[in-house]
Formats: sequence, C-alpha cells, structure tokens
Amino acid sequence: MKSFKVFKHQNQFIRSNAKYPALVAGYGSGKTVAFVLKALLEAGRNPQKTILLAEPTFPMIRDVLQPTLEETLEQLGFSFKYRASEMKYTIKWRNGYSNIILRSAENYRRWAGLNLAGFGIDEAALLKDDKAWKMGLSRLRDGNNLTGFITTTPEGFNFVYDLWKDKPKSGYELVQGKTTDNKYLPQDFIDSLYENYDNKLISSYIDGNFVNLQYGTCYYAFDRVKNVNQVSYNSSLPIRIAMDFNVDPISCVLFQIYKDKPKIRVFDEIQLSHSGGYDLMTERIAKLIKEKYPYENPNLLQPKWKMVDTTGHYICYPDPAGKNRHTSAMMSDHDILRQQGFGLRVKKKAPSVVDSVNAVNKAMEFTIVDSKCKEFIKDLEQVVLKEGTRDIDKSNSSLTHLTDAFRYAVDYEFPVKKPITRTYMA
Repeated sequence: MKSFKVFKHQNQFIRSNAKYPALVAGYGSGKTVAFVLKALLEAGRNPQKTILLAEPTFPMIRDVLQPTLEETLEQLGFSFKYRASEMKYTIKWRNGYSNIILRSAENYRRWAGLNLAGFGIDEAALLKDDKAWKMGLSRLRDGNNLTGFITTTPEGFNFVYDLWKDKPKSGYELVQGKTTDNKYLPQDFIDSLYENYDNKLISSYIDGNFVNLQYGTCYYAFDRVKNVNQVSYNSSLPIRIAMDFNVDPISCVLFQIYKDKPKIRVFDEIQLSHSGGYDLMTERIAKLIKEKYPYENPNLLQPKWKMVDTTGHYICYPDPAGKNRHTSAMMSDHDILRQQGFGLRVKKKAPSVVDSVNAVNKAMEFTIVDSKCKEFIKDLEQVVLKEGTRDIDKSNSSLTHLTDAFRYAVDYEFPVKKPITRTYMA
C-alpha cells in the first residue's frame, strides 16, 4: 500500500484517539483529504463494518467528497468496488473488507435504521443545527472502534463551536489549522482570499478561527466616520439603481461606480408607498427617477422625435423575484422597468444571503454614502441577524428594504468570489 505525507494539523486529526475529533480549518487547508483519510483509518479498524460519510447537500457529495475519496483510494493503491445505487464503496483490506457509504446531512432522517461503526460530516458548520450529528451518534452500534468526526471551515458561533470549543464534553477534541499551513497551495489562491474577504472573514476562512458571524449587526463593516461623506450626482456617468420590490414601500438606492476609490458612491435613496387603487408603483418610481435625474443626450443632432436608448444610462439591479411577482396585473416588474428604458442587470435567482452580505461588508472598503440617505444609513446600522443564524432579521417591517436592494447590486458587480478548491496533497 502506498502512502503520502500529510500536514501537522491533518495528522493530528487523523491519528486522534478521541472518540469525537473535529478538524476546523481555513479554506484549502486539506480538510476533505484529512476527512477521507480518517474514514479509511476507521474502516480498517472495523472490518466488515460500515462507515458513513456525509456532506451538507448531495451536490457536495458529487462535486467534493466522491472525487477526493476516489483519488485518495487510487493514490493509496486500494482495491475497491462502487455501487452507485447504494452510493457504497466496498474497500478490500488484508483482513477482509469494509464499507463506506455516502449520504447528505440534510436528509439525516434517512439514516434511521443504519448500524454504523463510524460516521463523519464534512463542512459540518454549514448545517443549521446539530440534528444530523445527533442522528449519527444514535447509529453508532456495530463496530470495534465506534467514532464520529467532523471537518469544517468555521462559520461563527454555532453547534460546532458549542460542542468542540466552548463547552467540550469528554471525548470531544478540537484540532485547528490555517489555509497557509498548506504549503502546496498556489499563491494566487491565497491572494484571492485576501482580496475577497474583510478582516473578520479572513480570521474565519483563512486562519480557521471561530468569529462572531451570527450575532449583532448584519453590515458590521459600515462606519459613519469612514463611509458617510458628501456625494454629488455625476451626469456624465450612468445611474445605478438598486431596487427592492417590496409591496409597500418600494425602495431603491441610487449610486454610481467610479474607476478610482471610492468606487461605489451612493448619492440618493427613494422609497414610495402605495397611493391606493391601481397604483403601479414600479412604473411610478421609474418615472420619478427619470424626472429627478433626466438623461442628457450627448448627441445634440439627434431629432427629438426619435426614441433614445437609455438602457446604458439607467442601469437597474432589481430583486430577481420581480420577473415573476407582479405589482400590476399586466406585466412583471422587470417588464415595466424595461418599458421605462431601464437596462437590467439581474441574476436568475436571488443571491445567497451569506454571500451577498459578505459582499456588502467587503464593499464598505470602497463605498461612500451621502448623508442625506438617512434611511439607507439607518438600515446599514440597524439591520441585524436572527440570533444564532446567518439569516437577516426581518421582524422590523421598516428595515431591510434598502439594504436588500443594495446587496443585490453589490453581489452582481462586486461578488465575493469563493475560491475554486481542489485536492492539494502533500
């Protein structure tokens, strides 16, 4: 059987004698490789028994876990068979065989009835709670060395923090590592992390530390001293319109993008309430924007009767749901905006709350907001997360509309680009 070198934090986790070890480390630090090696070690300790390996979702099994498992088995020279219908690998050892089955943690209830010698959950901190972990514990009943283990990038103060860091019980052991511990990572991979994340997220996603990501202010990077300044509308640049189609009010943040810093300059905000009857709020707010900031056609020779294309001047980032939801019975909100001469920049579906909030916090490094945008500033300062989650608290109906609009735009133009990770083996 072949072998390959592992890093110190990987070896400490793989060789741990604790019943419930956890490896918490930054992106690209080799967590999934360590996860697979730990599983193979436990499989060898439990001949003819079963080890369950889980990812939070099925696509993560297909895209992350299976390729890493098969690559590792081949590099180590294992002989194995795979049954796709059962998602089961039967691995041959000198003293027989053992099984590794792959499952999604989001469907943990389907683990009921299994008899396991061990189980592991990769990227466990992405789970909302510890229910999958508890289900795994309840299935440990058939083996020589019963164990449960996890690997993950930290995602704030959730159940992983509670079980392995804050109040660990007997048998729980925490191993931590950094992205930079992996000496085989390309430098541009590491550089991309520093470019895309603020200091708080760097501490979590690179250094592997538990950082408060679930409690308190949502847009924690906003600072009145740094981010509020006088901003004037520049008629020579396109108007960028971040829009949220709330029934009442409909809200938008107006900004412009510059090549030099601060790149994002917010110069106005508009919120309209329904006036009753058949009021087409999307049409009304579009007309108000054009009336307040009229397009100045640079082509003075163009006949006035000829229709002018303004889609390059009024650039709108609407709520993606606006293509389906209607404030009018005739057309979608997106159709109304196009009819009003707005160019739309919108993703097919709403962005991830976590990713788009991270993008806004990162963007605060190069954003200024005019002091007259009082409601937008209020949103940035007062919108909070639901306690213990990464979800936005929307219990106050007067908040979140303007910041929701703004994060659609920022996520489109300045998204947090998650690194494309692959298996880097020593």
